[in-house]
Amino acid sequence: MHEASIGDRAPAPRSYEVLGVVAYTNVAPLHWGLEPWEGARFVRGVPTELNAALLAGRVDLTLVSSVEFIRHRHELVALPDFSIASLGPVHSVTLFHHEPWAALDGARIAVSTDSATSVELLRVLLALDGAMAELVPTEPDLDAMLADHAGALLIGDNALVEAVARRSVAGRVPRQTDLGDAWYRATRLPFTFAVWAARADRPPSRRLVAELRAARERGLGHLAAVARVEAAARGLSEQVVLRYLANFRYFLEPPDRDGLLAFAERVDPSVRAAELCFLDL
Repeated sequence: MHEASIGDRAPAPRSYEVLGVVAYTNVAPLHWGLEPWEGARFVRGVPTELNAALLAGRVDLTLVSSVEFIRHRHELVALPDFSIASLGPVHSVTLFHHEPWAALDGARIAVSTDSATSVELLRVLLALDGAMAELVPTEPDLDAMLADHAGALLIGDNALVEAVARRSVAGRVPRQTDLGDAWYRATRLPFTFAVWAARADRPPSRRLVAELRAARERGLGHLAAVARVEAAARGLSEQVVLRYLANFRYFLEPPDRDGLLAFAERVDPSVRAAELCFLDL
């Protein structure tokens, strides 16, 4: 992994920058109190939507799923100090299944269409146990997913709400496998689910990065207030959401980069550390 300087890069051709904001609870502390200004506009969406918009040039900076950063490593550069990572359970990337994990070899598993990283992580974790499954992209609805599949992978707020509810589906309360926890047990590393990234030919302005850093400082400094707002929106208790948010690693520290590289090498054995580029700012 190496640092790329933006000092001599040409500015983006448009007169404003577009920031993609992922509308998930675990991202809320990173844009707390952040408002558009004359030189910036915001768009919101799920990771798959914003990742596609970034690659197409419609968004200049956004939270990028780790697997998309890996797959497009020759086109993208990441901020050096922003991540969505966990050391152990993540609580919002969960496989719901009625039968034991070992029985999923050869099964059909419904996977959320909202995140490519979580789907690839599931594939990697199954492979570590010598298992394979047919992963079927499906709209994120637990009842519908488990009606026709042996397992259902949910992410984000849908996964968090269902994990807390532990409700009966098709007459049984499904088992839960937290993929962040499963990764840690297998590797003893954090799992980096996402980084903030831009196209290499359209790096973000220092103003945009500075505003993001200030928003993160506000959000983490007022985490109880963030939890209160997000809990009300999701129908969860403040205590549950506060504990959930406090669990994340938001600074892409060396262990998080190690976990990212370990995942990259399992996704694509040809990946080299130097191909994962981070802006020097």
